[in-house]
Amino acid sequence: GCVVTWGRWQCPYAGQTFTKASDLDIDHIVPLKHAHGHGGDQWTREQRQAFANDPINLLPVSDNENQSKGAKGPDSWKPGNLDYWCEYAERWQAVKKKYRLYLTPPEVRALNEMEQTCD
Repeated sequence: GCVVTWGRWQCPYAGQTFTKASDLDIDHIVPLKHAHGHGGDQWTREQRQAFANDPINLLPVSDNENQSKGAKGPDSWKPGNLDYWCEYAERWQAVKKKYRLYLTPPEVRALNEMEQTCD
């Protein structure tokens, strides 16, 4: 019965800290619509549900960043916070691999660019 309204959250996409829960959204790193267009259209209902609720694919981010991203892949949208590029690219690929979603050549190029920031 609890509702969290205040706290302290770091949005890795923007590199900002938020204290109001209403300023956040839960982002699907690999968006649902994107997954559907890259192999997820063949999933069962149970597979779609598992994907939608998998913590590896969920991230609290600012509502503005989430709206800006929409259903875009890394070839069309990248986090503004360059310090998060490496982890974003790694998580994107981990989700795609886990759910056997295909990567397009433009995605691979964008992910390679972001991985150049990895230590």
